[in-house]
Amino acid sequence: MSLYEVYTTKMCHDLAGVIGTLGNTIECMEIDDTFLTDGIGLLKNSGKVLTARLKFFRALLGLDTSINTELAEQYLQTYSSPFTIQGEVCNRLALAFVLLGAECLIRGGTITITDERFCFEGKQIIWDESKQKILTGIEQILKPQYTAVLWISEWLKDNRKIILTEQAVTQLTFRIKSV
Repeated sequence: MSLYEVYTTKMCHDLAGVIGTLGNTIECMEIDDTFLTDGIGLLKNSGKVLTARLKFFRALLGLDTSINTELAEQYLQTYSSPFTIQGEVCNRLALAFVLLGAECLIRGGTITITDERFCFEGKQIIWDESKQKILTGIEQILKPQYTAVLWISEWLKDNRKIILTEQAVTQLTFRIKSV
């Protein structure tokens, strides 16, 4: 599997459920007229989720250069957990850390972004040895659930940077340094 296949698989996975909800809602509306009111609400919500996720992935993995905090916040709103961003999202690296934050902060939390520092704070942080190995360049595990750390790892290599990770119970901090 290549990086492009990993990225494509992750993106399709994150979109497939929303597209399925759209199709199922339309089908239910066709079968049962009483479902019309609820169905319209589901369609509107699914449309917003689909749009936010497509815009996010186009900015992170595509050619879209209109990257901003609002784009990242709209993406995070597609999750059921509450997220807050402190700082400015103005480049693809920050977007990759937003994606990583959404993956690590499974109950929501705060993603703080400064120039060379990214911090996740929340009640429960999921950070495993495989992610650490990928991020530090020790190992490359080509699986869709590692999209964010794979992308960040490639960015670090391309920009001749290293990353230092500090973890506490409710906080995970990444500091980027020049080689």
